[in-house]
Amino acid sequence: MRTRRVLLVGMLLASVVVGLLVGVGPSDPNTGSDPASEQLVAPEETGSHLWPYTSRSRSVDDRTLAINVVVRAEPDALRQALVSRSDGNWTEVERDEAVAADASPWQDARGASRYTYVAPDRNTTGTWVRADYQLSTGAYLGRRVHIRAYPAPSGNWTAIQAHEEYWDWFRLRHSVTGIRPGSAYLERDLRDEPFVAAVAREYHGLDGGGGDGWITAIEFAVPALLVGAVGAGDVVLDDWRRGLVDVALPLALAATLLGVRSLGLAAESVVPGLDPRVFAAGLYPVLAVGPPALVRWLAPGRPAGRAAVLAGGGLGAGVVLDLVGVGVRVLPIRLAIHRLGLCCALGLFALGVARGDRRSAAAGLAAWAVALAVALGGYV
Repeated sequence: MRTRRVLLVGMLLASVVVGLLVGVGPSDPNTGSDPASEQLVAPEETGSHLWPYTSRSRSVDDRTLAINVVVRAEPDALRQALVSRSDGNWTEVERDEAVAADASPWQDARGASRYTYVAPDRNTTGTWVRADYQLSTGAYLGRRVHIRAYPAPSGNWTAIQAHEEYWDWFRLRHSVTGIRPGSAYLERDLRDEPFVAAVAREYHGLDGGGGDGWITAIEFAVPALLVGAVGAGDVVLDDWRRGLVDVALPLALAATLLGVRSLGLAAESVVPGLDPRVFAAGLYPVLAVGPPALVRWLAPGRPAGRAAVLAGGGLGAGVVLDLVGVGVRVLPIRLAIHRLGLCCALGLFALGVARGDRRSAAAGLAAWAVALAVALGGYV
């Protein structure tokens, strides 16, 4: 009976893991079918044509939700406006009540990769554009408004897919309840801001993907007005915070390795009669779990490439400093390759965490675990 219970629990856990992994879209899908010219629309004053949908891959065959907002503004100005000021309560999102006493900004969001298609005109081959960033309001495991932003390859405008969704425990993923509540919430948030010149709706006539053929068009005023509205101090503060996180990640990783070594040496000297392997057993979990935990804490929302380099480089610096500290001058090639593998695994994990790409993050974490197991098993 006890064996059956263990098997049932194991099967349940396995199904949960498989469900979570299956719910993640492809991180680097191949190019597929481009939209036909009659499927493209021309948002006013953008000088471009847009396929008014998103897709799981670079193909119209994997179409998902409709693009429902276009913002005519410098892409950086739009992102700054969303993350540095807001009129809404982004802790509890209410469908009919979007204003609260205490304001807080949009939060960086995690979600599967999605693409849209932009072309200069109907007769010219366009480009599949991946969402540059994702933001959300509300709770990940509750209900939230989730947006994906697609800055145009050329021109000062950004296409946005905004939708309302909730975490479905039976599906182990988010279920979309509608796209109109998402665009309506964004409209209400930006409409009365001093840097917004106009909010209107444009009809392009293509339905599907939860859309009814309408797109909300938001136009920003002169960029200088936005800077004044958001506040130069906020911009400087945000830059300072980003720089602080960039420094904190590699320093924390290096400090973890050096800290484990220092604590082990200190404990050994304080209690010389005790088997040192006791201290090693107590400190090893810090070495095994600490670096991924730090990446998971500090990497979300960072530029993905930078996060990967900082994570791998910080761990590598810690390895070198640790070896120098104990007097190792020559490292066998198999150990050098193993340490490089650890740095690459942590870098891949950081890449996935920064992108919100669960598949890449899971692959990096699995590679980290395998590298640790290989070392513990004496294979390096």
